[in-house]
Amino acid sequence: MSRARTLVYFGHAPQEGAGSAIIVLRHLRRFAADGWNIRIVADWGQDHALCREAGWPVLTLSHRRTWWPPFNANQRVSRSLRARLWAGEARRWLGANRPDAVLTYLSAFSDTLSIAAVGFARRYSLPLATLVHDDARCFTAGAEGERAHQRREWIVQHSTKAWFASSQLAGCFSISGRQSGVLPPIPEGTASVPLNRSQAKPPLLVYAGNYWPAQLPTLARIATATRAAGGRFLAILKENTEHVALLQAAGAEWMPPFARNVEALNFLRENAAALLVSYADTTADMPWTRTSFPSKFIEYCHLGLPIAIVAPQDTAIAEWAVQRNYPDVFDPRDTTKLSAYISQLGNEQFCNNRMAEVRSFATGEFSAERIHRALESSLESADTVSAPIPSSARHPLIS
Repeated sequence: MSRARTLVYFGHAPQEGAGSAIIVLRHLRRFAADGWNIRIVADWGQDHALCREAGWPVLTLSHRRTWWPPFNANQRVSRSLRARLWAGEARRWLGANRPDAVLTYLSAFSDTLSIAAVGFARRYSLPLATLVHDDARCFTAGAEGERAHQRREWIVQHSTKAWFASSQLAGCFSISGRQSGVLPPIPEGTASVPLNRSQAKPPLLVYAGNYWPAQLPTLARIATATRAAGGRFLAILKENTEHVALLQAAGAEWMPPFARNVEALNFLRENAAALLVSYADTTADMPWTRTSFPSKFIEYCHLGLPIAIVAPQDTAIAEWAVQRNYPDVFDPRDTTKLSAYISQLGNEQFCNNRMAEVRSFATGEFSAERIHRALESSLESADTVSAPIPSSARHPLIS
């Protein structure tokens, strides 16, 4: 009988909710279902309850040991040395359990655990796959942002495969074509709404998930346009009295988020006529939208409901829509076409056509099985350990 493979994940503890933590969780669950033993090296100060529930042992690395030199993540020698020391600590923790591959998620806000992942993978000649969903410079400006980006360059250059959420994001990094790939955020992949279902009157357009204050004027404008077109607009957002009042004044309905992602999807399946993916009026208000791809769009494709995209032309999602001739992408500052779209949501044939289109993406490029298999394959190839490292990234400690 062949030995079960062991995957060591370094990064933010996987968890339910919005954002990249649930993307990691979905991949880890699929790895486990495929027979991998999962081990978690988690960020500091996080809740590990879900990991314990899944039976995934968790290690929190030492901040400092007396004989360790000080750590400065911005200095290459210090970074390389600490990564190697952390690697030894993780290997001792694994004991007789021999690791086969390493996975990390490179957060826009923290890269320390991904640095540790590099040290572990290189010290023990293991394939390393790195998931990247955002450009850190979009969240941290100036010299600090550039330093953060340089650290991330070092991490992806030392990865066997760096998987980016969009081609625009991949273009922000200097790595070889062999090391770089585009991997959409993996969806829950729930059952879709049946075609020809009865439509609620008036039709309900729903925005759900995280938001930024810069989006509020756009969402208020969409609420007004939806109401004028004979529809209802529901915002499922974290409670903020001032923000909710602003949206309600524009005619929006509001409810708080669900505890679990599956609960939210079930609600949308049962109640929504169409779903909304929306950003602020300009990418200057939300710079990361130029390169980040909205995971909710992929999730909504699997629900099989019509999806309206309201986003500037220079966002990754709008550029994706243009490349695929997706019909329902609207300028945030012009609600005329959006109102016409909303008025069509009571038309059964119109909705069925739109539903068929999004289903084609769910079974095609956004297939959960296809996305995960690409990631898993990048950790299985026999030649992955010897993936070349650009000369600019070489260092005697981690080469």
